[in-house]
Amino acid sequence: MSGKVIQNDEQYEKARVAVLDMAAKLDDPLNDMSAEERRRMMAVYDRTTDLMQRYRRGQLVQRDPFLREIYKQIGYEWQEFGPLKQEDKAGATAPPPEPDKPKERPAKRITSDWLD
Repeated sequence: MSGKVIQNDEQYEKARVAVLDMAAKLDDPLNDMSAEERRRMMAVYDRTTDLMQRYRRGQLVQRDPFLREIYKQIGYEWQEFGPLKQEDKAGATAPPPEPDKPKERPAKRITSDWLD
């Protein structure tokens, strides 16, 4: 698939809002849309949702490269991005925190110790 792609999260959000608007219009039984208008809008809707899926899959492949092979095996397409920046990578897949070691408790003091 060639042509237009979603470049960033802002464009993705605009596409999401547009898809929701188109879905509402297509689902409205009182809408007096002609069959040709409905067909065109449905084609735009399908194309936009496809671009949105490819963009999201591309983000997932960028974050977790092992998904590339899985997507190839099942026939999914994704949008290629450059390598993840180091600061983005650190936030995306931070290592799990180490378990807390039990703190040593001080020996129990008997309240009568102060009498000695």
